[in-house]
Amino acid sequence: MLAGAKRRTCPATGTKVIEAYEQELTFLAPVPTLPEPFDTLARRTVGTDCMIAFESRQYSVPFRYVGEVVEVRGAHQRVQILHGSEIVAEHERHTDARVVTDRRHYEGDATERVVPPPPLGRMGRVLEAISDTAVEDRPVDLYAAIAEGLAR
Repeated sequence: MLAGAKRRTCPATGTKVIEAYEQELTFLAPVPTLPEPFDTLARRTVGTDCMIAFESRQYSVPFRYVGEVVEVRGAHQRVQILHGSEIVAEHERHTDARVVTDRRHYEGDATERVVPPPPLGRMGRVLEAISDTAVEDRPVDLYAAIAEGLAR
């Protein structure tokens, strides 16, 4: 194919096809990404817990948008959360979970308007580790350790 481009003449410019192509490259721009089709649209204010409610579920949003109004789109398999025209969060749609979070939404540097949530304490980290383990894989003594930690 490349050999043909070097041999053939471009009818528009009269130069070799490869030369016309190389000249055109400077004028080409990326094709814009079209928005994903969605069937549900809502506007929500991000709560102080970095969450918004949508379709009987709670979805996390990066902490810097606390108090801001965001647009929530229910696409085929995901929920997209936009601030202005920027997608700031995406989550799986129609999950069994009623609270859907992304831990990265609670991390980062403070902004002029919002400080990040404090990091999890010892008990919070333990509970987080437990929630990452499938229920059927959790040892029973783990629950005893939690109860002991709560009793202190």
